[in-house]
Amino acid sequence: MFLTSKWSVKWAMAASLIGFCTGQWVMAAQEPVSLTISGEVSPRMAPVAGQLTALFYESYPRLIERFEKPDKSAPRHIRLVFEKGLKVPAYCSGTEIHVSVEWLTQHPEDVALLTHELTHAVQAYPPNGPSWMTEGIADYARLIYGPKVQPGWSLPARLTQKQSYRDSYRITARFLQWLDENHPGTVDKLHRLMQDGTFKLEAFQTVTGKTADQLWQECVNNLAEKKETK
Repeated sequence: MFLTSKWSVKWAMAASLIGFCTGQWVMAAQEPVSLTISGEVSPRMAPVAGQLTALFYESYPRLIERFEKPDKSAPRHIRLVFEKGLKVPAYCSGTEIHVSVEWLTQHPEDVALLTHELTHAVQAYPPNGPSWMTEGIADYARLIYGPKVQPGWSLPARLTQKQSYRDSYRITARFLQWLDENHPGTVDKLHRLMQDGTFKLEAFQTVTGKTADQLWQECVNNLAEKKETK
């Protein structure tokens, strides 16, 4: 079912006020963005839906500003569907993002999953790219574009040799975070290659002068040193 117009208007007004006060989404997006909420939204789930709405208007324009493909506009309207029985917390399909009612009932603080899925909406990568990069960049974006406080979710403080930059999600995201701190602009360049469908592992060396394996070794060692000095 769709939300009543009364709730929709109240949430839209609240989100608009947040965007206006922060000066972020109004200025960032060249075209206005909008969100429609549908599905199984009970009174208990209403506060979570309100938080997701506010987060959408805060983070999505910033994601568009950074990650939108120059010659192909990202969708400006997103449909957020609350669905029961999902086997995953959330997923993105084109302009629709489906979220698990059961997951959000048990983890109402995990609203940042929306930022991860909104990143997928902007990425629009062709199917030939490696999934570990797709999910790693989405978790990297979740870290950067928030919200700032994410109870129960964080990137690992350190990495180990038993892990790999290909492990996807938080592991890859932590590697990308380190990479962008030490080689600024690398994430954006790799992201563009993913959008163009031309990403290859050799791109790490082209962009930074070092192979992915060399960078991973350096990252693992550097994070271990930082932890020891604390």
